[in-house]
Amino acid sequence: MGSILVTKATGTTGRHVASGLATRGIAVKAASRNPAIPVEGGAVPVVFDWDDRSTWAAALDGVEAVYVVKPESEDVTGIIRDFVGLAEESGAARIVLLSEIAAETRADDAHELQVERVVEQSKLDYAILRPNWFMQDLVDERFFGNLIREDGIIVMTTGGAAMSWIDARDIAAVAVELLAGGSCGRQALTLTGPDAFTLDQLATRVSAFAGTAVQPVEETTGAAEDRLKAGGAPAGFIEYFSNIGRSIINGDTAFVTDAVARVTGQSPRTLDAFLSEHAASLQRSKG
Repeated sequence: MGSILVTKATGTTGRHVASGLATRGIAVKAASRNPAIPVEGGAVPVVFDWDDRSTWAAALDGVEAVYVVKPESEDVTGIIRDFVGLAEESGAARIVLLSEIAAETRADDAHELQVERVVEQSKLDYAILRPNWFMQDLVDERFFGNLIREDGIIVMTTGGAAMSWIDARDIAAVAVELLAGGSCGRQALTLTGPDAFTLDQLATRVSAFAGTAVQPVEETTGAAEDRLKAGGAPAGFIEYFSNIGRSIINGDTAFVTDAVARVTGQSPRTLDAFLSEHAASLQRSKG
């Protein structure tokens, strides 16, 4: 088979997709803006920048399949449309898109839904992955990590609804199976962990592994919007963040699917297993 291009190959899911494919003996192009960052498993680093289209053609040369993590851009739909078109012209046959849970429920003008439609309407054999929230977000300083370590809180907008958190490694395992196989199935898969937790239940589990109390803080959609505005967040991001909160409240994140086990043959990791593995990263900061 030809090589497989993995975009954002140093990212949360991309690095596991790249290494997972490479360890199977598949030729992998690990695409990132900084190819000096090493990728495990023997993947070949290549220069790729969503904002520099001159890097696209070389990255796609000789590629049979592509793993796409879409860029953060107001023009994301146009960027993905042009990239998918170039992938078709370059001879690629399959694409796996990392989307997000409940993207299919968003308004017609939502970028996440529009990007999915670009892929669905392409000539490529595709799989769209719609994962629930990443367990890795709980230790990532850009999300909940610093709040847990420094303030002992988890702030979310849930309305009391649950979330079936998923380990990014399980998302990657699904992508690897689809990319390495003969067909993606022209399908969308909702990916979840094995259990769903309310915010209160989540805080209880995190507290148990952090070794100190972590308090749940329920934030209304309006309060979240005010906080983001005060912090100077762009209007588009605020709208996107509010849509996520409403989606959780509506129960879009509360169910559990068997998609991970069905595709990979392995049950997804539990929240407790993840928290145990990362217990040191949950402990309160000293000072």
